[in-house]
This record gives sequence, C-alpha cells and structure tokens, in this order.
Amino acid sequence: MKSEKGITLTILVIYVVFFSIIMSLLAALSNYIYKNIGYVNDNSIDISEFNKFNMYFIEDIKTNKQAEIKETVNEEGKEILQITFEDGDTYRYVKSEKTIYKNKQKIAKDIIDFNAEQFNNSEKRKKYIEVNIKIGSNDEANYKKKIEYVLKYW
Repeated sequence: MKSEKGITLTILVIYVVFFSIIMSLLAALSNYIYKNIGYVNDNSIDISEFNKFNMYFIEDIKTNKQAEIKETVNEEGKEILQITFEDGDTYRYVKSEKTIYKNKQKIAKDIIDFNAEQFNNSEKRKKYIEVNIKIGSNDEANYKKKIEYVLKYW
C-alpha cells in the first residue's frame, strides 16, 4: 500500500480546538482593553472640570480680602454650599445637581463632593479657604484634591 500523507480527522479537531482557545484569549484581552478605555477618558474629563473651577476661583481669591462661606437650602429644597466674595462674586455648589456655579454660569460638573472652610492665620495675618473636591462620574471619585487658597492680604 501506498503511504498517503494528509490531514486526519484527529489533527483537524486539534487545530479547531487550538484556534478556538487562541480566539477566546484574544476576545478576552480585547474586551478588557476596551472596558478600561472608558476610565482613561473619564479621568481626563474630571481633571479638566477641576481646572475650570480652579481658574475662576484663583482669579477671585487673588482680588478679594474677604469671603463668606455658608450652607443653605434654596426655595426648591436643594442643599447649596455658597462662597461669597466681597466684590459680589458667588460660587454655589448644588449637591443634587453635582455642579458648581459662578454667579449664574455653570463652571464645573460631575462634582461628587465639595467642601470649603475658611481659616485665619493670626501669626501671618492671612485668611485662607480650604477646599476639598471629589470629581467623577457614576458616584465613583476619579479625582480628589484638597487645596488651600490664600485670600489677598496686601
């Protein structure tokens, strides 16, 4: 009898199983990569929201010597943290909307938590506002920052 070389049924089954394993591994890897791309995009958006708030807030901090911080409830029943400077500029954090407004303009969104306290340093005769901010989407903070802003003292 002649020796015939070719693909047998067992080798064909081995090829199919082998390529199925490789394809499932590639699919799992691809799924993992695409699932995490959303986190990368959210982080850059969150940092830009902080930068927008920071830009406006620093401008007012450096031109005012006095600020008043108070927590109130507006006529709609929403909790508001309000920072009012001596020149009339007002920053409002509306907790239910997760937004920060400067006067009537929305300047930052997706703010999970925002706290502000005013402190006096009697030795150096300086006043500063300490701000704690957490930014993220879906109630998960991707960006947290605690920063102290010194009011104008000269």
